[in-house]
Amino acid sequence: MKYPRVLEIKDLCLGFPTKKGGFTQVLKNLNISVRKGELLGIIGNSGSGKSMTALTVAGLLPREAVITGGSIVFDGQELLTMKSRERRKLLGKDIGVVFQEPQTALDPLMRVGKSLDEILVAHGVSDKNERYKKITGMLKRVRFENPDDIYYRFPHQLSGGQRQRILIAGAALLSPKLLICDEVTSSLDTVTTVEVLDLLKSLCFEYKITILFISHDLSAVENFCDRVMVLKDGQIIDSDNTYDILHNPKNAFTASLLENARLDPHALDLKTADCDYSRSPVMTAKEVSIGYSKTKIIGNLSMEIFPKEILGLIGKSGCGKTTLTKAVCGLLPYGGKISVKNGRPGTVFQDPVSCLNPAHTVLWHMKEALHASKMPDDSKLIGKALTEVGISGDYLGRYPSELSGGERQRVAIAMCLIAEPELIVADEPFSSLDATSAAEILKLLAKINRERGTAILLISHNLHIVRALCKRVIVMDHGNIVEEGITKEILAAPSSDAARALIDAESKLHF
Repeated sequence: MKYPRVLEIKDLCLGFPTKKGGFTQVLKNLNISVRKGELLGIIGNSGSGKSMTALTVAGLLPREAVITGGSIVFDGQELLTMKSRERRKLLGKDIGVVFQEPQTALDPLMRVGKSLDEILVAHGVSDKNERYKKITGMLKRVRFENPDDIYYRFPHQLSGGQRQRILIAGAALLSPKLLICDEVTSSLDTVTTVEVLDLLKSLCFEYKITILFISHDLSAVENFCDRVMVLKDGQIIDSDNTYDILHNPKNAFTASLLENARLDPHALDLKTADCDYSRSPVMTAKEVSIGYSKTKIIGNLSMEIFPKEILGLIGKSGCGKTTLTKAVCGLLPYGGKISVKNGRPGTVFQDPVSCLNPAHTVLWHMKEALHASKMPDDSKLIGKALTEVGISGDYLGRYPSELSGGERQRVAIAMCLIAEPELIVADEPFSSLDATSAAEILKLLAKINRERGTAILLISHNLHIVRALCKRVIVMDHGNIVEEGITKEILAAPSSDAARALIDAESKLHF
């Protein structure tokens, strides 16, 4: 039986000219066929061409990108020969896109309702009341209990999971035929991941939407996709039904990809420093409260981190984890008291793309870290920090766009180390990385803790990593600490509903 194709990519070739007059090939004779109503997964390491494939189909390529050959047929129309104006009309109406990082995809100065309203205005819905009803109705459809309240909020007043649902609502407003989901679960905890996957699947069936699901999270792929293609160096090297790809791989690269994706702590041979809880803490928070306008995010929270400790902080999206860490780093006003030994913690954020300035080189970033710490320019200190994180001096002249996700995260860690902080706050440092890069960063953080004795506050939705690195863990829910203690004990027999929900969701996403 033949299935109608919504999308047919044939022999697509794409690349970027280099500054030295050369040409870097990113996609090489790429062939992808997506059936109507299918949930097709695309997996592969960082730099394999997954996101570039999504941007090409959506018509959102950077100006410098050059398509040198091939064809993209969507719903019977050749996209590559279509006029720009007609191509733009397809975006939103027939092709929807949900990006990886909702924080950067939403305008921080624009309320949620206004952002969604622009989509309907651009596609000819002129009646203001009709637009409001459509938007609040879709917000309710993506499981917001208070759509009228959400309509008037700014992105910073929402959790990561809530922002992701906003993007899904925007993409579904016009019931597109094809929805491209580019790493939509990478920044989400296990509970929210299950909820988002369930939501996407229900929208797919209800609105008859075909989904191209790009992800490095193989647990999400296994629980969502009908079929999977494996991308390597811009080419599809393996394709089969989801079960056979993930459990009976015939390709050696696919097998190694699956092995890395499991992030087995024992296979990685992680060893951390021994923490002495009798010593004075490196960080103390007492009765900390944080809120936006009349919305209370954190109330009367108290905690401590001890020298050489890697303390895990877990909880569902929206529980206040990132808000707390921003306050610890001095990025948010708060009530109560937070004291950090030596005054300034190092920070490693979730998204290494948005935390590095795209207009400046690695050397500039390292010098900025020195200036922020009121230290003189010192090429030896810069070289030492980069060497420690596995980055050679050859990278000093490179820009963030010329680095992989793992390399960008290493640069961010080097910027921390140069000031020799007593504490590093690592907020989901693995979630935006492919499995191989995540394993490397995991080993690097363990090494820093072991060799430098640096304490780390590790926020992660990956409970395997928390089990491997953290002797002690704190569970947050609705801005409060609901459980804390020895990691093995809490994750084996949780007493709080929040911890039980995380563990239950983990079992559903087990790969």
